Amino acid sequence: MRNGKIMIRVNPEEHTIIEQAAGKQGVPTASWARSQLLNSARRNIHGESTLKNQSSKSGKSSLSLLSLFCGPGGLDEGFRRAGFNTKIAFDIDKACVSTFNRNHAKGDPIAFVRDLSKITLKEIKELAGPDFSPIGVIGGPPCQSFSVSNVHQSEEDPRHKLPEVYAELLNKLNKAGTISFFLFENVPGLLGERHIHRYNKFKELFTKAGFEVHEKSLNAMNYNVPQDRERIFIVGINKKLHPNAVWNWPKAFKKIYTVRETIESLPDPVFNEKGRDPSTIPFHPNHWCMVPRSQKFQTPGALVEGQAWGRSFRTLQWDSPSWTVAYGNREVHVHPNGNRRLSIYEAMLLQSFPPEYVLEGNISAQVRLVSEAVAPNMAFYLAKAIKAALSFK
Repeated sequence: MRNGKIMIRVNPEEHTIIEQAAGKQGVPTASWARSQLLNSARRNIHGESTLKNQSSKSGKSSLSLLSLFCGPGGLDEGFRRAGFNTKIAFDIDKACVSTFNRNHAKGDPIAFVRDLSKITLKEIKELAGPDFSPIGVIGGPPCQSFSVSNVHQSEEDPRHKLPEVYAELLNKLNKAGTISFFLFENVPGLLGERHIHRYNKFKELFTKAGFEVHEKSLNAMNYNVPQDRERIFIVGINKKLHPNAVWNWPKAFKKIYTVRETIESLPDPVFNEKGRDPSTIPFHPNHWCMVPRSQKFQTPGALVEGQAWGRSFRTLQWDSPSWTVAYGNREVHVHPNGNRRLSIYEAMLLQSFPPEYVLEGNISAQVRLVSEAVAPNMAFYLAKAIKAALSFK
């Protein structure tokens, strides 16, 4: 360490390799090396690099999962790090399914585009195999209809029924096999006065399905996620299979990660333009952002760290966690420098996705995917708590 800088000695061959790798990404050598070192350190701190899927003698994971409303796979990524294995996943969004398969499928696709309000157990068995018997079910139905930021809520919104769809499908699965647990995620607005009757209804369905239900609001920033993101988590444990299970929510960490620690080392992103191929974007396929057209981006002092102009112009602070990553098409948070919005990749890192993760679709689809995802680090600690409660190794 010298004057706050870490000095690393490399031989000429190693220096050449580093320069070539940085050059391939189109970024300065020092920026690339710093980013790689930080990413590696974060993975080790969070315990992500050493966790492997646990396997049975057949070579298949003994902790197989069914993922409903899988989104881009953030919840599954956290469970994967903890030793679980998603066998099959479903979502109605094509970009979600494409993203899930890119990052989680080893060969044949394991995620499929389906309307879960219409899917049958027979169809699940046909896709997953007749012997498929998941140990757990995870997922979070789309939350926009329950969000307090949705000022155009309607009692007739069909998405209101999705949590009940989840509960009813879980009940059928449990009768057909033996589900040890489930995990359900949604926004705190689900417990608000407007929707509490719906919450109580599907919670009752979970109980009738044979599960001891535990619920709690958790903030992701307490679990190694550089983001102030509060969500409701419901964990159900099969009372018949695990009558002596003792459930403990994961303990919060004292360390709070900041925007600076997460994205300061990144090179500048490219701006979106018609016909741009994400695979040609330097550094990472998702390191692109919308063109800063508003006059606010051109006016010195208009966008100041920590200042919020409504929902559309929230400028992040370097030394604080991000506001909740929950964006509309033109409402991505503003970079702390105030001269542009965040890139999709920066938002992914603020969600705690691993550096190598890639979102599919156009930039509008990617905004939606990164906003709706469960933060993988949050999911990881919940998965560890489930393993401990059920004595899974």
